[in-house]
Amino acid sequence: MTPSGDAPISAMPLYTHLDRIERGLAAQGVGPTDPIRPEQLFPLDQWHYHGTEAIAAAARWLGLGPHSRVLEIGAGIGGPARFLAHSTGCHVTAVELQAELDGLGRDLTRRCGLADKVTHVCGDALTVKLRPDSFDAVVSFLAIVHIPDRPSLFRHVAQSLRQAGGLYVEDLCMRAPFSAEDARDLRTVVYGLSVTSTADYVHDVQSAGFGAVQATDLTPDWAPFAAARLAAWRQERAAYCQVHGEAAWAAQDHFYAVISRLYDSRSLGGIRVTGRMA
Repeated sequence: MTPSGDAPISAMPLYTHLDRIERGLAAQGVGPTDPIRPEQLFPLDQWHYHGTEAIAAAARWLGLGPHSRVLEIGAGIGGPARFLAHSTGCHVTAVELQAELDGLGRDLTRRCGLADKVTHVCGDALTVKLRPDSFDAVVSFLAIVHIPDRPSLFRHVAQSLRQAGGLYVEDLCMRAPFSAEDARDLRTVVYGLSVTSTADYVHDVQSAGFGAVQATDLTPDWAPFAAARLAAWRQERAAYCQVHGEAAWAAQDHFYAVISRLYDSRSLGGIRVTGRMA
């Protein structure tokens, strides 16, 4: 899923300098092979807005519990999947395209003692084999934006959901056309391959067979959040660099700055889309 002429998704600043996880754990006194309490990872492995608070909200809306089986699209290093399993007792199948992220996620899940609750699958969400009627819910947090064929994705995952199975997605959307510079940064820095209007997003979900689809505009929350995150990031530069190094700080700073600017342009927005199989 690499656009012609563009760098691979692994070059996206958010997905570089993965040793920051080990360094962050070391700062808490956790060695590279030591067991980990899930709570020790929460400040390090939640790469979306509002951290575990956002995942807990999804769990409540979906009504997840120990008998629930959940599919996560774009699992990264497994932060949301581990939180869901730890907090609700559900089982999560965590699908991630990038082998390095998937491998790190597997190790962290094992060290957290959650390997029986989280199954990591390295593969393309568009083609990964999913058994029909095998999940109660599908979730994704700021990951579908990286997938080029969103209609096909929703059709694919819909087939794996049981009757009345729920969908809970948080993602980026387009509120107005992007300038040429912003469109380039959206593609190369954010790796945004499927950033469309809210109406188009909802259409893709409904066309896949979901009913009671609701879209919530999160931009009034996410835009100031991104600005505040950037300001705090820069204030904490010295402390972060002391643990993780200058290069890791600079990569994240570049990503946060671009995101904040895209919100300021009033072209980028945030969206939550929910629905249930009819």
